[in-house]
Amino acid sequence: MEPVVCIVIPAYNEERAIGDTVGEYRRAFPRARILVVDNNSLDGTSAAAAKAIDPATDLLLFEPRQGKGSAVKRGLSRLTADVYIMTDGDSTYPAEDARKLYDELILSRADMLVGDRVTGGAYGQQNKRLGHSLGNQLLTTVISGLAGQSYNDVLSGLRVMSGPFVSALDMRSAGFQLETELNIIAAYLRADVIERPIAYRQRDEGSVSKLNTIRDGIRILAFALTNWISFAPMQAFSLLAMASWLVAASLGYRAISGFIESGWPYTTTAVTGAAAGMFGALALFTGLTLRVLGRDSRRREIARFLETKRSWNARLDAGTI
Repeated sequence: MEPVVCIVIPAYNEERAIGDTVGEYRRAFPRARILVVDNNSLDGTSAAAAKAIDPATDLLLFEPRQGKGSAVKRGLSRLTADVYIMTDGDSTYPAEDARKLYDELILSRADMLVGDRVTGGAYGQQNKRLGHSLGNQLLTTVISGLAGQSYNDVLSGLRVMSGPFVSALDMRSAGFQLETELNIIAAYLRADVIERPIAYRQRDEGSVSKLNTIRDGIRILAFALTNWISFAPMQAFSLLAMASWLVAASLGYRAISGFIESGWPYTTTAVTGAAAGMFGALALFTGLTLRVLGRDSRRREIARFLETKRSWNARLDAGTI
């Protein structure tokens, strides 16, 4: 018995490419169920998708809330599967690469296989917008540091994910923060993530990227920082405490040295320095409290994830899925 595979394809104004994308993935995964999620397109995306999908097995969904995250969330919540594949509707991610990632996930029993466009140079060759490439490198470096795990391409839209990993997701991002959120959640759950170099095709004529380099880059970075504070509060509040104590030390030194030199009390400076020191102590105590409270919650979530993963592996071993 083969695993049940669900392919989620979010699409926004991809009338020209969605048919080719569905057809290519259908050939690579003949028994998979394909879900095309029209994310409030203004063109004929839905009509083109309806012609391409198999009405007996596939689904065409409509998501009125704008944003890739909302569209993917709609697709992932629609069907239960053993393996989920997420790809874009612009035909830039070859289905043959998705098939290789799927085969490796089944063999390795990893939680998420990610198509790495950067390592092999495919992204740089096909993406003509310099800001996209530089932004991807910057965000990958920052998010790798925040997540405590080294990644090569945190913005890749090709993901092959196990059923247990998808079941553990509580996705909150609505837009292009989606891929970042998947990496952060994987790090939080200590999930097994493997990145493999893939090809990355140039978009068809008439198909344009929906990612705005500056606007979406700021949103992705802000989302990553917020999640970092949530998942690793001790690190974030320790940095805040250290910065406050540096200010307190500087102001304290100024108040003492000034009094020694002139004999006049630097009352305002001394009070401000004391307040900065108290704020640093409060920040450290807050981080410690949040860490203690969140540690047990994280352990429970990881334990539930591992239990689901063990059951999934057992069914794969037994050939019941």
